[in-house]
Amino acid sequence: MAKLVAGEDIVSGVFMAFDPEAPTKAEVQSKPGKLISAKFKVDGTARWLGLHIKLGNMDLSKSMIFGIACRSQAPRSTTFRPCLRSGGPNGFKDTFFKKVAIAYSEESLHLDALQIDQNADLMAPADWRELILFIRPETGSLELNDLRLFTV
Repeated sequence: MAKLVAGEDIVSGVFMAFDPEAPTKAEVQSKPGKLISAKFKVDGTARWLGLHIKLGNMDLSKSMIFGIACRSQAPRSTTFRPCLRSGGPNGFKDTFFKKVAIAYSEESLHLDALQIDQNADLMAPADWRELILFIRPETGSLELNDLRLFTV
């Protein structure tokens, strides 16, 4: 496993962000059949721990939904919240998916979608967008075996 620093690319366009008020260490690796295996050590009480995936300036205005399909696993059950962040010169807006994803000791599948016309921030143009998985900000581990995004 490689030790990871906040903001450092795991692969191009994919990085972790940690709450600067809670020292956090992460070790991340990729194995056959698994996108990312990550272990986290959080000292203190963290407000967030996020896996960020840059999506560029994708235009969603002509789509009906933006969705996520994710297969995950964790030695001890844990949760994470998918979020679509839209950014521009005046900051960013987060649009959280309605469902919280749960990773169990056996692989599980999480499916969710955002109705674009129900979210003004998604209808509007954005300079950039990111998918963020807000992982439970505590010591633990999580494996993402597959992650797919779709628009309809």
